[in-house]
Amino acid sequence: MKKKITEQDGFTYMEVMISVVILTVGIMAQLSALSLSMLRASEAEKRNTARQIASSTIESIFAARDLGNANGINNWDAVNLDSVNSNGIFKSGWHPIRESAGQDGIHGTADDACGYNATCQAGGYTNDSAIIDGFERKIEIIDVNETGVIKVKKRRIEVKMRYYVGQLRREETLSTLLADLPFYK
Repeated sequence: MKKKITEQDGFTYMEVMISVVILTVGIMAQLSALSLSMLRASEAEKRNTARQIASSTIESIFAARDLGNANGINNWDAVNLDSVNSNGIFKSGWHPIRESAGQDGIHGTADDACGYNATCQAGGYTNDSAIIDGFERKIEIIDVNETGVIKVKKRRIEVKMRYYVGQLRREETLSTLLADLPFYK
């Protein structure tokens, strides 16, 4: 019982090529999943940062209202946009985020809400602190009218944050109500 020499055990070239293609498709799927996972992690980190900045902005508005300082919110009319009320201290539109809230300690006012290539100036104070890359903020203040009440006693504060994940623009919004309390009277 002799074995014929012409018979060979093993894989053909075609079988090897098919297995290489299948392996390549599997590796490409793994790489795609890994890069998508990294993109989602980056997006989650930026979303968290945007929420933190928006929360900090709202907290500074509440603190300024409660403290009623002379440089910031010293009356109810000051809690408004400068484009809506001449006494309003908050800048309208989108602005880059500066590391320092400025001399008044309130985010979104003239001493920290200026353009990318400008230094923010209010009175004799100049805020030349660094800009936090990739984030912009917009503060919106809307009067809340109540039935039977003539004077506006509540305002809705919305802080919108804009940031980019890759080439995609994302926005986060945080809002609250601010009441006219007698802290600064």
